[in-house]
Amino acid sequence: MAIDLVTRAQWGAHAPRGSYGRLTSTRGVKVHYTGGHVDLAILGDHSRCIAAVRGIQNGHMDGNGWIDIGYSAVVCPHRKVFEGRGLHHLPAANGPGLNSDHYAVLGLVGTSGVVMPTPNMLHGIRDAIEWLRAEGGAGAEIKGHRDGYSTDCPGEPLYAWVQAGAPRPATTTPPVEPPEEEEVPEVVSLGLEDEVVVPSARDYQPWWTAEYRDSAGWHPAGGQSIAPDADVWADLVAFVALRGLTPGEAVEIGFTRHLAEGTLVDVAWPTGRLMTVHADADGRVEANLGGHLKLSAANRGRVTIRHSSANTVTLEVASAFKGILHCYA
Repeated sequence: MAIDLVTRAQWGAHAPRGSYGRLTSTRGVKVHYTGGHVDLAILGDHSRCIAAVRGIQNGHMDGNGWIDIGYSAVVCPHRKVFEGRGLHHLPAANGPGLNSDHYAVLGLVGTSGVVMPTPNMLHGIRDAIEWLRAEGGAGAEIKGHRDGYSTDCPGEPLYAWVQAGAPRPATTTPPVEPPEEEEVPEVVSLGLEDEVVVPSARDYQPWWTAEYRDSAGWHPAGGQSIAPDADVWADLVAFVALRGLTPGEAVEIGFTRHLAEGTLVDVAWPTGRLMTVHADADGRVEANLGGHLKLSAANRGRVTIRHSSANTVTLEVASAFKGILHCYA
């Protein structure tokens, strides 16, 4: 089994301050997120991932009083699997009385900054799960932290992916056909592989250049929109980060509905208007979007950015995620 494992020695882990409880087998693995801010800089600088894992260990040992980092493994956006407590060792992150049932795997996403798992991170989480199964006695279950403990963890994007069966990104593994049910859970995600300049026109729809699962053809023409072939409600989340604005300058961002040829039908986020965000002192904007979007066979959903800056505005990060879809009459 191939896994890009970063050992404790390689990431500079502190020695544990005591002995772990031993696991011979578990029911499976629970997936976690940080629950806080994850610096966007880790997306382009793997050394910052190493620093982030060290910071998590410090927080668990010095803040929580645990003997070590609480996770069995940590996965970064570059498909690196950091050895945490590792194989056959009791984790501490699942909650009191729950740690012996499942290993704990953290994806380096949070509630701000990096909020969307990259395709490589999803691959890495699957790599970690298969490693724990093959060498650590982990069972078949893949669950979210919230499935056993009252928490928002692992966040909506990761949890929707877990509920969909934690599929490998479709770029390398053919998608699994969803079950035939009246309401079918679907998970698709779009991302931006390279930075692009946002034109100074009033309307711009990011040209999403990556996707990890699209079993029903929801991303036509390169994946820049979500276009169903039936009438549905779509639970959508998105994250964008821009730079190059004048400090304090306003940018409008939100979900919109369009006809197939691109004509704007209406502004849908969240109540018929776009969200206004102002650039910080460095001329940057970060925005998280969430909404319940009604789509049809005639309409497709997009994320729209509007600005009127005279500067060159660059889109650094763009991720969109569709969670559960519900058909309506």
